[in-house]
Amino acid sequence: MLTLAVTSSTSIVGVAVGRLGASPAEVTADEVVTDRRHAEELTPLLARTVAKAGAAFSDVERFVVDVGPGRFTGLRVGLATVRTLALATDTPVIGITSLEILAWAEPSRPLVAVIDARRAEVFQQRFDHGMTATGPATVGRPDDLAAAAVGATVVGDGADRYAELYGSGLLVGRAPSAADMIGAAAGRPARPGREIAPCYLRDPDVQINVKTRPVTG
Repeated sequence: MLTLAVTSSTSIVGVAVGRLGASPAEVTADEVVTDRRHAEELTPLLARTVAKAGAAFSDVERFVVDVGPGRFTGLRVGLATVRTLALATDTPVIGITSLEILAWAEPSRPLVAVIDARRAEVFQQRFDHGMTATGPATVGRPDDLAAAAVGATVVGDGADRYAELYGSGLLVGRAPSAADMIGAAAGRPARPGREIAPCYLRDPDVQINVKTRPVTG
C-alpha cells in the first residue's frame, strides 16, 4: 500500500514515500531543518519527494501524519497539508505522535522520548520496547520530569537541550523521521483526514485575546 508520511512538529520537516510497513531503507525520504519556515518548506519538499519516488499524489493509498506534540505552528502546517491532500484524493489518514515515532526507532530497549516544548518545558513519555507506552504523555519542567527517565534510553530534541539533566542514557541528535513513520504506521487504524486531531498537551504559545465591550443602551 503506497504511503506518504509527513512530520513537521519539530525543527525537522520531513516527507517519505514507500509501502506501508517498509523499513526506512526501503522508502524515498527527504527532510530539511528550519526554525520558522515550516509552511514554506513543506510544499516543495512534498513535490520533490513524490517525484523522486516516481509516484503521483493520486497513487497514494494512505497518508501518515505526525500529530505532535511539538511546535504549534509546524504541527498545524503538517496536519492541515495532509488533511487537504486526503480530502482531495479521498484517502484515509493514520495519525501518529512525535513521541511514538521516536520510540519506534529504538525498539530493543525501554525508552523515554522527550520533545522540546519551549517555555523551559518538555513533552515526555516513556515506552517499553517499541511503541508500548507505560504511561501518558506529559508536559512539564525538565528538572521535574528527568527523574522518570532513569534507567532508560533517552531521545529527542528536548533531552538534547537539557542534556545535563538526562544523563548518560541520552542518544543525541534523534528526531521524528518521516522514513520511520512508514514502518511505525503498519497495523494502525486509518480514518478520514477531518477526524485526525492534533496532540497539543497544552495551550498554544500565542492566543488571540478578545475583549467584548459591555452593551450600553
